[in-house]
Amino acid sequence: MPETLRLPNGTTVSHINVSEAQFLYREIFTERCYLRNGIELLPGDVVFDVGANIGMFTLFAHLERPGVTVHAFEPAPTPFAALRANVIRHGVPGRVDQCAVSDEAGVRTMTFYPDATLMSGFHADATSRRELLRTLGLNGGYSSEDVDIMLAQLPDTSQELETTTVRLSDVIAERGITAIGLLKIDVEKSERRVLAGIEDADWPRIRQVVAEVHDTEGALGEVVALLRGHGFTVVTEQEPLFAGTDIHQVAARRAAG
Repeated sequence: MPETLRLPNGTTVSHINVSEAQFLYREIFTERCYLRNGIELLPGDVVFDVGANIGMFTLFAHLERPGVTVHAFEPAPTPFAALRANVIRHGVPGRVDQCAVSDEAGVRTMTFYPDATLMSGFHADATSRRELLRTLGLNGGYSSEDVDIMLAQLPDTSQELETTTVRLSDVIAERGITAIGLLKIDVEKSERRVLAGIEDADWPRIRQVVAEVHDTEGALGEVVALLRGHGFTVVTEQEPLFAGTDIHQVAARRAAG
């Protein structure tokens, strides 16, 4: 069973790594990273949490706007166990699925980092992982020497895991979903494949999208163009913590009315 942690707001959550849980709390609850640039949750919204990890955003959405329904997707077994425990503990309406979201249904192999679960995914690379962690450490105010010590202590363990993949349009059809208030995506360089799994007929059902995009091989421009092409107003930003990395956040919303 996952261990539990009492967050600064008094909420108890199941988690895998204390440092990751604290990071997620700061980003999601304190910085409100998914509710910026006009993004909001409305009463009765259906929320899709793609790349849910332990469910910190799922829980945030539930506490921010009680009554929303959350469909959360997490492929790795250990974070999924914490996600499910958090949904049950806090009575979040909706459904959790142990699977990845992609552009086709099937089975794929992902890399899971037990000591850095947030970096797990289908495009994992040990060298890139360490470079990213180093940049985040320096941007976070640690000295170069301290960062080197922390990286030296970080285990280089990883696991190759097979996971089921689903398409968002298939999920929408199977569950009879008519409207999605917010589609949140954080899938470590697989965001274009997630979006490719949405058929043209389903895009009008989606009111808002917030996605972490890794700008490799023109990904950021592609995602922005895709969203604008489907009628969204799009804003991109890069948090100071991620300066010098390829990580950007994209917020897209439709005009009211």
